[in-house]
Order: sequence, then structure tokens, then C-alpha cells
Amino acid sequence: MLSQVAPTTLAAQILAETPELRQAAQRTQTYAQLEERCRRVILDGERSYYVLEGDLLFDEDELTIYALQKAQSQGDALVSPNTSAAIEPAPALVGIAAGNRVVRWAPDRVLGYCVIRASFPDQQQYEKVRDNMAAAAAAWEATCGVDFAYMPLHDGHPDPSTPASDIDPSLVFSVRYIDAGAQFIAAAFFPTYPPDRRRVLIDPSYFAEDLTFDRVGVLRHELGHVLGFRHEHIRSNAPAVCPNEPLADTVDLTAYDPKSVMHYFCGGVGSPDLKITEVDREGAQKLYGPPWDSVTLVQ
Repeated sequence: MLSQVAPTTLAAQILAETPELRQAAQRTQTYAQLEERCRRVILDGERSYYVLEGDLLFDEDELTIYALQKAQSQGDALVSPNTSAAIEPAPALVGIAAGNRVVRWAPDRVLGYCVIRASFPDQQQYEKVRDNMAAAAAAWEATCGVDFAYMPLHDGHPDPSTPASDIDPSLVFSVRYIDAGAQFIAAAFFPTYPPDRRRVLIDPSYFAEDLTFDRVGVLRHELGHVLGFRHEHIRSNAPAVCPNEPLADTVDLTAYDPKSVMHYFCGGVGSPDLKITEVDREGAQKLYGPPWDSVTLVQ
């Protein structure tokens, strides 16, 4: 039986079950550095999130668990303030695994989405994102057994801050414009995120004339996160100058791929085209199986 994701974050669940982890994290140098250096973005007028890994938004609970993971990977001592005993960080809250279970969408889950027109400054930008999203979704559908469904009926929803599932239960996520001050080009979510956090966000920098990256490629990368794939450049094989992220509770689906759609352009590797490679295809099919149009289903 497939386990279900609770309507709250995994980080919140972990900290509720083991509250001493919060104090332990806050006593580490890693936590202080992250809290000081990570830029923040405000969503819906009041909710503050830390920008980590370049294109992911973490709340305070998620930052706490992330700091524990990172501290452990760097050899920091994690000591409970109550018992003075060493403690182990909880399982990863983001990635393609949680605990000992691989994370993926259910086989029959159609990933319905809409593009909220009211959030975009003009029709041209809305149409560009709408069309590029369709191209990025089609690329993943041609790669593995996933099914995205664009639901334009809901693009005209007047409140761009409303969670997609509140607009229509069949919507998994919405795509919306937000001025994040170029803290990211676009940002996404993982399958483990609760419904009110399932958004693909587009910053004004996405439309810059001098943008280095292919715009459809940016959305291919973000939809890779939506499907549950971590950044490729966190592998030990990646150049040392690439961003360092904790590897806690992740699963290697393939050998390291320096051209992966999930790899940042760093250290002379990666690609600004952000295309899905054959190695990406191999890994995606291990998790989701072959594309639906290559399969004959018998009932």
C-alpha cells in the first residue's frame, strides 16, 4: 500500500515528535550561518520562506531539519541540550526518498495545473509561461510514465494566492508570477509538500532578455523537482565549486550525469539548455516507468 503525505510538512511532523531537535539545530554553527546568509521571500503577504538550493523555499521547520542534515554531513556535533547525548538528524524532508521509502506520485495521479493569469503583469508574459509549461510538461511525459494536465479553465481565478487544491480538488499545483527580487528565476516544490505549498513560482528575471538559460529548460528543471528529483550537482563527482547540499536520505537512480536537467551550470559542467538527457530518462523510468504512450494497458 502506498503511504499518504500528511497535510502538514514532514519537518513539522519530525519536530513535533522530537522537539529537542530544534534546540539542537539552533546550537550548531551551521544553523546560524544558514539563517544569516539565506535570502528570504514573502508569499501571500505574510508567510516568510528561506531560499535554499537556488530554487526551493523552506519554512522555519524545514530550515531546522536542513541545518541538522548539513551539520551532520560537515561533521558538526549534534548534542541534545536536555540530555547532552548525541542525537541523529531525522530523515530528509525533501528529495526522492523519505526514510527508507522512495517518494513518487501515485501511478494514477494526474498532475493537474493551472497558470494564474491575475498574477502576471501582462498577457504576453502569461502566455509565454503557459506555452513553456506545456512544452516542459510534454518533455517529461515523453520521458517517463507521468501525466500532466493543463486546466486552463482555472487560469482566470481572481486570487493568485489561493492554493490550487482550494480552486479545484483535481488541481495539484498552480503556476504564478511573484517578484522575488531575482532571488531565483523560478522555484518549485517536492511531492512531499502539503497542498498549500504546491506552486511553481516565476520571478521577473525569467523574462530578462539576457537570461543565460533556456526558458523551457528552466521549467523542465522545476518540473523535475515536482516529480521528486533532487539536484544532480550534490553528487560527490560534481565539481567542488558547485553548491553543496546535504545528501541525507537520497537515492541514486543513475550514475552521475554532468549534463542532467537537474544539474546547475557550475564548474564547467551542466548545461544552460537544461535538456532531459538519456541518463535522466533512465533514472526517471526507474521511478515512474516508461512513457504512457509506449505502453498498452489491458484491463
